[in-house]
Amino acid sequence: MENPPDNLPAKSKNGKLAFSPEIEQKILEACGNGFTIEKAGALVGVNPSTIRTWIQRKPSFGQKVETARKNYEMSLLKSVYDAGEKSWQAKAWILERTCGYAAPSSRLSVDTSVTHGVNGSFAALLAGLASRRAEKKAQVIESQEVKQIEQPKSKYNSYC
Repeated sequence: MENPPDNLPAKSKNGKLAFSPEIEQKILEACGNGFTIEKAGALVGVNPSTIRTWIQRKPSFGQKVETARKNYEMSLLKSVYDAGEKSWQAKAWILERTCGYAAPSSRLSVDTSVTHGVNGSFAALLAGLASRRAEKKAQVIESQEVKQIEQPKSKYNSYC
């Protein structure tokens, strides 16, 4: 047994783990070291939704969690600044993904001044492909007249 009976964590009325200074300290330490709410919850054995509820119901705890996360962000920024000439790309990558700094752009820029030297045979091949597509679009499917089979009306159903 991991915990002796006299050392069990306190439970609230609904059977969930109760908020305590020890749990608060572990969560704050985890968030101060870069853990998400989900990871901090897994560390202390509390559902992340419970931690979010505590943050909403206890504004002082929510402020402490936010401060711990901002201190972690600031330490990463300082590390990038201190890295100088050394390889800082890994820390910059972490900043981009965890703190939202310098998110990669999704814009595509096309330069129309670029020309390609296309020789005659390649141009002929492209023209042939384009004409085949036009032919396929213009094809008409032949159809035949289909005679409908007469079925006797049912004496039980009036809609047939």
